[in-house]
Amino acid sequence: MNFIKKALTTAGGVFLAALLIAALAPKATHGLVAALVQIVPGTTTHVGQNESQLVSLACNEGSDFCVQVDPEGNSSSTAYVVPTGYTLVVTDFEWNASFGNPGYFLIDELVNSSTGHLLSNVSRTLADADGAGYNHEHYITGLRVGSGVTIADLQAAVSGGFANVQGYLVPND
Repeated sequence: MNFIKKALTTAGGVFLAALLIAALAPKATHGLVAALVQIVPGTTTHVGQNESQLVSLACNEGSDFCVQVDPEGNSSSTAYVVPTGYTLVVTDFEWNASFGNPGYFLIDELVNSSTGHLLSNVSRTLADADGAGYNHEHYITGLRVGSGVTIADLQAAVSGGFANVQGYLVPND
């Protein structure tokens, strides 16, 4: 019992000391936190890759391919093709569908626009009262897309919605 009382007293003291430091030096604390989360060119990001390796794609309604979006938000006008010698690891796929029957499932998937082969599992969501739906897939281990592949979003290709894809490039072995 004495041991538990001493351990709780010590933990409480450490907690109070941390609160006191944060209260007395908030600017220093905020500066330290900002320095820890800042992305500096040439360093790794939250996904463990250099900023230059990150890929953002937009799959626009009515288009049978996705385009790259640069860090300033500018979209390319040509299809994004995974560069030779690299694999694109897709970490996130979020999509919107604009037509469906309320209460019924809407589906979407990423496909190889050249072959029509599926790149992802089918993603599903229920259509709302207006027949629209949204879903976000996060691939913990990543979805691998090989060199030379042009990615398309099924809903965008049939003019039924649009999608955004996030990932990063890794060199092929």
